[in-house]
Amino acid sequence: MADIDRLLVAVLQQCQGKTLLVADENCLDFPFPSLDKSIHILSNRLDVTAQAESAGLTAWFSDYDFKHWFDSPLDNIVYRISKEKPVVHHIANQALRAARNGGAFWLLGGKQEGIKTFAKTVGSQFGCAAAIRKEGSCYVVQLEKQAATETLLDDHLLDDQDYDRLRSIATLGGKPVLSKPGLFGWDKIDKGSALLAAYLPEFLDNLQPKATASLLDLGCGYGYLSLAAHPLGNFHITATDNCAAALIACRENFALHGIAGEVIGDDCATTIAARFDVILCNPPFHQGFQQERKLTEKFLASTKRLLDRKGRALFVVNQFVPLETLATPFFGHIRVAAADKGFKLVELAHSSR
Repeated sequence: MADIDRLLVAVLQQCQGKTLLVADENCLDFPFPSLDKSIHILSNRLDVTAQAESAGLTAWFSDYDFKHWFDSPLDNIVYRISKEKPVVHHIANQALRAARNGGAFWLLGGKQEGIKTFAKTVGSQFGCAAAIRKEGSCYVVQLEKQAATETLLDDHLLDDQDYDRLRSIATLGGKPVLSKPGLFGWDKIDKGSALLAAYLPEFLDNLQPKATASLLDLGCGYGYLSLAAHPLGNFHITATDNCAAALIACRENFALHGIAGEVIGDDCATTIAARFDVILCNPPFHQGFQQERKLTEKFLASTKRLLDRKGRALFVVNQFVPLETLATPFFGHIRVAAADKGFKLVELAHSSR
């Protein structure tokens, strides 16, 4: 168990009363079974939600929506801070509304993650001086909501870049591409996705012709690869992601671009049973090498299970990711189709033609 997880467990064990743990990707592999069953979990990730539920805990999956607790305030809200500043600010704003007067908001994180800055800014928001203690390389920040903040809540909100609002970050086919905070790289077109989209016409031309081909956008994010593929053929498109913010944005993009496909919340397509002629994937690779390798292998295993025997998959990864080696146990056909600006495209199939 990581030191930060031990510290998080220790904080949760000392909490008295109605307690909520806010859990994001930092809580993958968290020891949920060690928690008291009265603790509730709120997560933006389906895999984390499932882990908590399998441990017998009550878990809520949403894009950090605290409305359930606005009329039933919490005694403790515990949060291991996220990587993105707008997310931290959004959760602090939500926590300010959901905590009872005198209730505690706990923040945990490392110095390099900005925990001391958040202690100051969120402390000012909550109307109190933060109690900070260092445990190894990690810090625990305890804040107490003051009654004075209750009457002027809107005056105490931090800048979360209008977290809940979808906004256009680009255009495709003359139509906006919508995204929002809460998605990795949310405010730009990812260079890897742009490389894959540019190669799509050539890739799709090599497919065996079908009246209607099935296409899976695996780990879809806000759906950019689906939007790029849609005009290039008569596809039935399915998009799936693990993240609540991604599902919200992707569904809206499908509606705007006239894609009559499905957007499914799922952990790496675990519950999807259909076979697909085409699978497109830009797997996340920003979580550290071991986590990245484990996750990439998970995406490859799902692709093998879901790809039609005559189908083709196209992955884009950072050039340092050894996808060709990782894919060898899963596929007979592995080819680097293109490389540019630190990314590479790898074409996969069950066997060479």
